[in-house]
Amino acid sequence: MRWYILIISGLIHQLAYSQFSGTVIDQVTKQPIADAHVSIINSPLGTVTDYDGNFNLDNWSSDSVNIRISVVGYATLEYKIVKGKPGPIQLAPSTILLNNAVTVTAQRSERLSFDVAASTSTVNALQLKELAARSTPESLMNETGVWVQKTNHGGGSPIIRGLVGNQILVMVDGIRLNNATYRYGPNQYLSTVDPGIIDRIEVNRGSGSVLYGSDALGGVVQVISATPSFSSAELKVKGRVQAKWMSAGMEQSIRPEIEASGKRVAFLGGFSIRNFGDILAGGELGVLKPTGYSERSGDAKLLLRTGSNGVLTAAFQQTTQRHVPRYDQVVQGGFSLYEFEPQTRQLSYLRYEFSTKSPWIQSVRLTGSLSHSSEGTNSQKNNSADLKKQLDEANTLGIIGEVQSNPTPNWHVQSGIEYYADYVSSKATLLNTVTAEETAQRGSYADGSNVSNLALFTNHQLDIHKFQFSAGARFNQVTVSITDNTFGNQQINPTALVANGGIMYKINSKLRLIGLVNTGFRAPNVDDMSKFGAVEANVFEIPSEGLSPERSHTVETGIKFSSSKLSWALAAYQTNLSDLIDRMPATYNGSPTFEGRTVYQKQNVGEALVKGIEGEWEAVVIKSISIFGSITYTIGENETKKEPMRRIPPLFGKVGLRYTHPSGIWVRTEWAMAGKQDRLAAGDKSDVRIKIRLIDEAMPAWDIINLYAGYSYKFMNVQISAQNIFDKAYRVYASGIDGYGRCMTASVSVRF
Repeated sequence: MRWYILIISGLIHQLAYSQFSGTVIDQVTKQPIADAHVSIINSPLGTVTDYDGNFNLDNWSSDSVNIRISVVGYATLEYKIVKGKPGPIQLAPSTILLNNAVTVTAQRSERLSFDVAASTSTVNALQLKELAARSTPESLMNETGVWVQKTNHGGGSPIIRGLVGNQILVMVDGIRLNNATYRYGPNQYLSTVDPGIIDRIEVNRGSGSVLYGSDALGGVVQVISATPSFSSAELKVKGRVQAKWMSAGMEQSIRPEIEASGKRVAFLGGFSIRNFGDILAGGELGVLKPTGYSERSGDAKLLLRTGSNGVLTAAFQQTTQRHVPRYDQVVQGGFSLYEFEPQTRQLSYLRYEFSTKSPWIQSVRLTGSLSHSSEGTNSQKNNSADLKKQLDEANTLGIIGEVQSNPTPNWHVQSGIEYYADYVSSKATLLNTVTAEETAQRGSYADGSNVSNLALFTNHQLDIHKFQFSAGARFNQVTVSITDNTFGNQQINPTALVANGGIMYKINSKLRLIGLVNTGFRAPNVDDMSKFGAVEANVFEIPSEGLSPERSHTVETGIKFSSSKLSWALAAYQTNLSDLIDRMPATYNGSPTFEGRTVYQKQNVGEALVKGIEGEWEAVVIKSISIFGSITYTIGENETKKEPMRRIPPLFGKVGLRYTHPSGIWVRTEWAMAGKQDRLAAGDKSDVRIKIRLIDEAMPAWDIINLYAGYSYKFMNVQISAQNIFDKAYRVYASGIDGYGRCMTASVSVRF
């Protein structure tokens, strides 16, 4: 009843409001800044400046309001604007991106990354435009602390702090992408997010279980889609067409989109047509066949203002990938055909956000979502007439309620409740291509299985003088119900209580010291408990019983520095993992092998230790030139098996230079490297994706140089790149395909 009263009260209070206006200008040139995002702090409301730098905002009937102004190329500014005093607001030019981003993932509310006690990375709109990566996972390549593994060309799985797959939580617009069938180990699900819809990608390194729940052991990757902005004037309609080409036929894509903005309504929608040819690898490797596939996607987002302080958002996203080959299975696994057909992701959500005058209920966000994932697989062994077709589908209902409070000016609270329900459908048929006889079989999972996930969480931040203290807790109740006519029904009801604590000491305005401790968990899902089928070239997995959640305990310390000419950050951490779910040798029908593969079953048997160091920096050399770099080193030890953990990346990093000119010309070059990895687990050495590239029982080191350049005009952006300039042959450790050889890309974006 109390929630009902608060919501009604919020709607009623929106009837009284004041209008605030201002002009945003360059601190040096005094020229107006167009397209700067202006938002009211702790409110869903925002707008963008017009061509003359002007903006108007509605808020509660008051004399002042705190706003945040951000735009690429300038330092983000938090500012108190006073009613009736629309004087110019000056932004300081800054080419430094590190420690200057606005992040929502670290604290589940907007904060400057420099002022949060967490290790974060942001790939913003400018970087996305300059890199013009082929896929969303490839947009994260060379980011600090993120190693992107690709089993196939349609895949891409981030490895963060030694963990991968369902031990990393992926979110889209605050909604979980991870579901009941999200696989153990590397997977392809992040690649189902069209890079054309993205505003930015945020990475929170380290456990995020208090704020986001299960799976966030190694970190949280959140994709934030582009959002239309309300205009300060009458309805405006604009559009954009973006086209991209990659040499050797590796990509041809086009994306048209349209945006309409008014004072009370805003809309953004578009669709993408993308075709990818086979990879041309470096050196003597040549064309990797089969690796090409096609992709179609569409999206729409509608915003409606429901008063002075409320916004209703309706959004839809869909991506379908067709005939996505598993190159490793065809070349090394003994298959004439192995493909994902189709791979589909759908997301629909309705979100209502409003703010109130009460410091205890400063803002409320309510979200209802429906997600659908379908993963079809066609496989046929060499010299076999049997074609196996599988289709695994997961439908997910999500309900989220969040409240942001500021009981005192220096006490910030985020609290909420989450509920997710997953429903799984899994079917398979065996088709004899000679006789056309079709036989129904058990799918990859038990058909009709379901998972429910209910959680309560709260996170607090308290600023006292130069100290910022943070603490939070979450309680999770998970129910996994397996309905299996072959192996028997089972149900588990694990619970988890996790917590975190942190301290930040603000030495001065430019320097921060950080200390963190947190716990995390990952509840078993349907993939863990009911998987039946081949998962690697030499592994056949059967269902498991009685699994319990994986647990983590992390201690981290770090330091951040930020100024107009130099920014850097350094973090060191140690994570202890317990009750790890791992595959163990088993028998099926009394035999240790099935279909020529060794039989395995998942069990809670593992304890492991992961520790590492992450460093990054960016500096302005002269006015138009900046340099940047990062380094990541991870050590993982499986303490149960007394061997290195699987898929731990080698030492890796990058060094780059960026030049910008006032005319709109820019140039960026990067040197990316990875050291030799000779700390291999037994599972790594037997993995056909890895062992085919081993030299002296080690994955060889590699380095490549990429060059990017572009030109921005009033209505057009042009980007070209030359990747792997010296045409080196290399494979990213733990991947099933090799990297691009020397190639060219070109993209053009035209606005109208």
